[in-house]
Amino acid sequence: MLWLTWRQHRTQLLVTLGFLAAVGGVLLVSGRIALDAANGLLTSYCYGGGVPCRERDEGLEDLYQKIYPLVVMLPFVPLLAGVFWGAPLLAKEYERNTHQLAWTQSVSRGHWLGVKSGVLAGCAALAGLASGQMFGSWLEIFPGRAGTLTETSYFGAVGIAPAAWWLFAFTLGAAAGALVRKTVPAIAITVAVFVAASIALLLLRPHYAEPVRTIGADPSAEGALIVQVGRVAPDGRELRFTDDVPGCPRGQGTNACAEAAGYRDFTVYQPSSRFWRFQGTEAGILLAATAVLGGVAVGGTVRRRR
Repeated sequence: MLWLTWRQHRTQLLVTLGFLAAVGGVLLVSGRIALDAANGLLTSYCYGGGVPCRERDEGLEDLYQKIYPLVVMLPFVPLLAGVFWGAPLLAKEYERNTHQLAWTQSVSRGHWLGVKSGVLAGCAALAGLASGQMFGSWLEIFPGRAGTLTETSYFGAVGIAPAAWWLFAFTLGAAAGALVRKTVPAIAITVAVFVAASIALLLLRPHYAEPVRTIGADPSAEGALIVQVGRVAPDGRELRFTDDVPGCPRGQGTNACAEAAGYRDFTVYQPSSRFWRFQGTEAGILLAATAVLGGVAVGGTVRRRR
């Protein structure tokens, strides 16, 4: 069964490996350029440290912004496992009617599906961990970018979350293939559900834990995921920054006028110290969904007569 799994899926596996190698190459080259530009001095940003420090920071930020379009696409890379590994796993067997031959031999349906899905799921988890490690190492080159909650756009592409996303995508594709028995519709369902899940967790992420609320400046808010900001009136009412402050004109003088009138700024946020806690929470949500989808795939395969 292991040899059969390799022969049937080696093209998808090798293409995915090549894609990850290409992404890793881009990150490696850009990382080396950043290291050379910074002369190896990457401990922290230079605040008021003179022209060399400012030039270094500007150079790093410029390079980061150039590669940012690739960065924001990384959370969708797990779709490779769903579209090219998971969706065809069962759907192609049904389309070609080869499932009847495979499941009437000495190997049972459960064993056939268990070995195939187990091998591919293991490869998906390893691919997710590898991509997360590559991207996380690249982010460490840019001060203030790694280990923060500020950039929620790529939160699912670093740490342990990518492994869970890859597993989820693969199992989603397999479940879709088991239900519709057609490769193209299974791929469409996989993409649609994956995108919907990504948006749902993006909206849910600020609420993984009770946020911290502070009034006035708070140094711990650096690198945090901001949930809400606004002003507190002297009578305790909360206003958004876009709301008018009675007696204060709109424009550059609004903040000074509001402060003089007794208004104070407040911030509701998730501190960056919760990064790994949130990683575990997101991975747990995805693994739970993966277990449900795995049950759907197994049930749709083992219980069907034809």
